[in-house]
Amino acid sequence: MPDVSACRHIDPTACPDVSESSTTPDTSRHAFTLVREAADHEVTSTASRQLRRADDFRAAATFMVGAGFHPKAGRTTLRLAEAFAARMARSKDGTFAFNIAATGRELGLQRRAVLNHAKILRELGLTAYVEHGSRTNSQRTRHGAAWTQEHGYRGTGTIFAAVAPPVWDEAMGRRIDGTGYQARPVGVTEKGRARAVAEAGRKAASRARQRSMSCTPSLVVPQDHRQLKVERSSNYTSRTRATGRKNSPTPSNQNRTSVADCARGIAIAEQLQNEVWWLHRSCARRLAYVLRPLIAAGWTWQALTAELRTWGVPGYLRDPGAYVRHELTRLQHHGHLAHTGTPALDDDQVDEDGTRYQAMLRTRHEHSEPAWQRYAEQLRPELRRRLQEARTAVPETSVPEYQPWLREPEELHLQSLSLEAAYGPDVSPREICAARVYNRPVRVRREAGLPLPDQGWLEHLREETEAKRACAVLQAELDNWEAEQASTAGPHGIIRGRL
Repeated sequence: MPDVSACRHIDPTACPDVSESSTTPDTSRHAFTLVREAADHEVTSTASRQLRRADDFRAAATFMVGAGFHPKAGRTTLRLAEAFAARMARSKDGTFAFNIAATGRELGLQRRAVLNHAKILRELGLTAYVEHGSRTNSQRTRHGAAWTQEHGYRGTGTIFAAVAPPVWDEAMGRRIDGTGYQARPVGVTEKGRARAVAEAGRKAASRARQRSMSCTPSLVVPQDHRQLKVERSSNYTSRTRATGRKNSPTPSNQNRTSVADCARGIAIAEQLQNEVWWLHRSCARRLAYVLRPLIAAGWTWQALTAELRTWGVPGYLRDPGAYVRHELTRLQHHGHLAHTGTPALDDDQVDEDGTRYQAMLRTRHEHSEPAWQRYAEQLRPELRRRLQEARTAVPETSVPEYQPWLREPEELHLQSLSLEAAYGPDVSPREICAARVYNRPVRVRREAGLPLPDQGWLEHLREETEAKRACAVLQAELDNWEAEQASTAGPHGIIRGRL
């Protein structure tokens, strides 16, 4: 391996320690030769395997550049690899497009620098060609025969595939099945297993630290500060203050909140999330904890909504709960927000104590009582008497006859169906309607023969048949005459004709 300290392009602090005592994978035991041949830069001939995840490509690039396998690889090479990794998310196969001009503008590099560091990545076995760019108009290929000059010109782009050289897999302790671009990891070695266990422990510790840092105040277990011991620090509490604090109740005992109040506060916070647009991303439990003093003072969700809507907030809040807490503290400090009384709410549609509802019930009773009394004293006895007479007048065995409503009498309806021309006089309209209802043909009770309108067609067919028979007879006579003339005329016969 070349001397890392002698190369000005490599950051010595970023290079892994390849000594025997280092926990970093040992690269000195794995020989690596730069891929100089252009023919080995294709996905069909490369010795590196395919990578689909951007994190794997970043790790491979960091390892290969930091190990010093290429004397010209450095921080700019890693920046270019990072730009390539950001584009890998657009493809499920880990391929990405390479635009020289756009990449140069993104990284602030010249065209020659972009090409040089792209070549370094190819020589390190980290990228391979899927398709070479050319000046061929891709619009012609896309549209085919439908291409016109209005589609314009767009050159064919270069497409790279992210790959990992075998030396990286060996250093990471992976067992590979296959060779080339189609090779796949199938397991790990003993060193790879130890490294994976250490990496999993590190990630678990990091997640535990993040959870402890992101815990909301309502989830933090309160601690008794009297039990804390401060040694060798200026933050010392005198014995007098400590003894005086024992006789006074702790703040946690004074501000203890019941489970029902906590649930009510969370419900109010969820309602506020639906009413105030900039609270949608906030945590309901944390918002309820911040607004607990106002909720305990008697503020309703309508009053809180009216107050929060008057605040001028920026377009994007990273932490809405912290913003609410800061604004409440500021308003209390300036005396613009009081917690002792419930603010007045100018909403005519809200009836908190039910006064309007009771008044509505009294008004309804006053208007309905005279009408009910008149019905109960005058109308109800007469209606009951008439109902009893109707029940006694109708015999129990009689079956009520169906009387059609909202339609004309059935006889008039049947008379209006003038269908004798189609079905004949022997078919009644009732049979026609029944056939239509049950979707079946009408039975025609008629003597042999067709209807009168069809007699003309029979005469026409009869005349046509007689005419064809007469033509056939004439044609036969003409054939006989031509045969006789041909036999008497000799070798020169006349031309036969047909009608």
